[in-house]
Amino acid sequence: MKFTESTLSTNLTFDEALARLTASKIVDGIALFGSRVATANDMVSDYDLLLLVTHLPVRIFQMLTHIHGRMADVVFVETEMADRLLETPNAVQTNSFEGLFLLKMHAAYIVYDASGRLNRVQQWVKHDKPFGDWLLPSPYPDLYAAWFWQNHGLYHLKRMVQSNDPLYQTAVDMMLLSCLSGVCRAYYCVRQLPWQGEKAAIRYLQSHDPDYLALLRECLATVDRMHKLDLYEQLVSYSLAPAGPVWKPGITAVYLADPTQHATHTEAALTFWENLFAEESSSMAFLSATQRPE
Repeated sequence: MKFTESTLSTNLTFDEALARLTASKIVDGIALFGSRVATANDMVSDYDLLLLVTHLPVRIFQMLTHIHGRMADVVFVETEMADRLLETPNAVQTNSFEGLFLLKMHAAYIVYDASGRLNRVQQWVKHDKPFGDWLLPSPYPDLYAAWFWQNHGLYHLKRMVQSNDPLYQTAVDMMLLSCLSGVCRAYYCVRQLPWQGEKAAIRYLQSHDPDYLALLRECLATVDRMHKLDLYEQLVSYSLAPAGPVWKPGITAVYLADPTQHATHTEAALTFWENLFAEESSSMAFLSATQRPE
């Protein structure tokens, strides 16, 4: 596992770090995003930086570092991608790297823009098109995945919680933690809302769906296992309502190896399963052939 214990930026003030970055020949633009732009920052706020660069030695999705002793998340975007978006301004997938770039630029504060690329991108996403027109809706495979896996987790939890075995009880507690981290993302996915992190999600819910936020907070704070699971089931039902129902006992559902086939091949997979049991005469013959004499 490779990492650097102490980087040069750790001992620089934020302004000093920005000055050195702007002096670099490969840095074309710098923008701030996150809590330092959205709200008044405090001692726990980090630095969120987007660097537009002419080239990279290897494509970097995200980097965690430190500036002036404070944590910094850095996103790198190459000028080639910005140029491509500006030349052919088509809508992009929300969860693509291009989509993440545009979402960050919608609310970013530009501090350096040598070529003007960042300003042109921000002009496009903030003024030339209404918010969301440059993002494609969640594709059906994403909606299906949110519906299937939230239901899958809930169904297993309701089975396992009936056991008095401490092993099962601890497993339920662990699974609830994992499932709760995904239920809010499922809420966003099925409503075609772009996910921009937990704090942005909470701000949105405060303004647009305080009932859901209250239910989420109650579930997070509840210690009683059975009550927590009941609240979680309500969250799943609420989150998935636009996509599909919560599973009932006796159902059969399938997740295909190729998620792009869910819209076209799910019924074939379910029919295949049914047909395996449809030939009653064949199954009776098999049982007769394998039955052992007493």
